[in-house]
Amino acid sequence: MSQSNVKDVTISLRTVAQLFIAPEVNPFAEDEVELLGEPALLRVLKRTEPGFFRRGGKIRLTVLLPPDQITPDLSDQVDSAIRRYCQARIGDNRLQIRRTIWSGLRALPFGLIFLGVSMGLSAMFDSQVITFIPDGLNNLLAEGFVVFGWIALWNPVSAFIYDWAPFGREIQVYRYMMAMEIRFQPQPILDRYATSEG
Repeated sequence: MSQSNVKDVTISLRTVAQLFIAPEVNPFAEDEVELLGEPALLRVLKRTEPGFFRRGGKIRLTVLLPPDQITPDLSDQVDSAIRRYCQARIGDNRLQIRRTIWSGLRALPFGLIFLGVSMGLSAMFDSQVITFIPDGLNNLLAEGFVVFGWIALWNPVSAFIYDWAPFGREIQVYRYMMAMEIRFQPQPILDRYATSEG
């Protein structure tokens, strides 16, 4: 893989748990994780430009931690945690896709019935069978019922075309996240998280 396809990201955390767990929003904090109250992994992914992974991009993440939190088996523990986390999120997203499509399937018959009734009413007003209504109002009602019919059908159709897609994209992102290279380094002694003595 060429170096242009590797994005180096460095992030400073108080604890390794902040990779997964959002800290409380702190508008006085200097780092983006606490300032925005988002997990570090989410912040890292938001730093990638659209299409980065599709072009074969890979993230190399350097996590700066207080020295006392870096243990010999930390990398293995975090790799296992990321794998479990991503697999759980992938499973949850697959469930969301099934639920979204099922919801669309359940709503489709009602949408089709409403569309049929709306088209029938539209045809009735368009043919001007009802003579006591002015022509302009007949045309307005005919067009209005067509619009109402298609609006009723929009949600079921959207479930098949659009609504499941964000979950599918997230599944791809979590797959890439499992392959992310992570390194741990101690924060500099003058880092803002270091405790002062005296």
